[in-house]
Amino acid sequence: MLRPKVSLRVAMIVLIVSAIVLYLDHRYAPSPVVFGRPLQQNGMFALIWSQAMGVTTAFASSSSARFVLVGESAPLSLAGDVGYNVRAALDASNGALRNVIIRPGETWSFNASVGPPARVHVRVVAGVPGGGWCDLASRYVQALRPVLPPEAFAFSNHVRTTGIGLLNVADEDAVAIWNIDGQPGSFGGRQDLQITNTTEATLQLVVVEGPSSDQIVVRALQVEW
Repeated sequence: MLRPKVSLRVAMIVLIVSAIVLYLDHRYAPSPVVFGRPLQQNGMFALIWSQAMGVTTAFASSSSARFVLVGESAPLSLAGDVGYNVRAALDASNGALRNVIIRPGETWSFNASVGPPARVHVRVVAGVPGGGWCDLASRYVQALRPVLPPEAFAFSNHVRTTGIGLLNVADEDAVAIWNIDGQPGSFGGRQDLQITNTTEATLQLVVVEGPSSDQIVVRALQVEW
């Protein structure tokens, strides 16, 4: 009796490798195109797709969840010292800024997500430690402007505070950040960005690759069931 050319073990290895390749393909695609499309009913596919989109596992457990793109920021460069500081902020607190969930009625804080700045290694840009964090915070405002009213945003305006605008940011969206101790709110010398979800839907902010590999954008998703 002839042995089959491909054993069950080899077949399983091929299947696992194929699944990993598909996951990585979705995970690093710069512009996912299924925003607004319901997640597949298959639970495993929903979990894999949610990870590719930066969606939390809690939402992935709901097979009827929809993730609708409602806004996107201008690209932000990751080049130079500013880019170094942007990456440092995005990596702080286990990447809290990369995937933000704001449920109805909740208020989110940029500074609290970053945490105490003493734990984050940054470079000095134009005399400012962490120069670039203002640019990054402004991208969250840009992403959510289409879906939230002006009163949902609380921050010190960069133009009014410093007299300087930010590249590719409208003056009204320019955020001034000064993180002293990782506490939320703008008081005691702190300058924070706080966003309150005044809608009835859960909002998600995800940081993804921009038009080029050395850029990022912030996308705002509305989670629907």
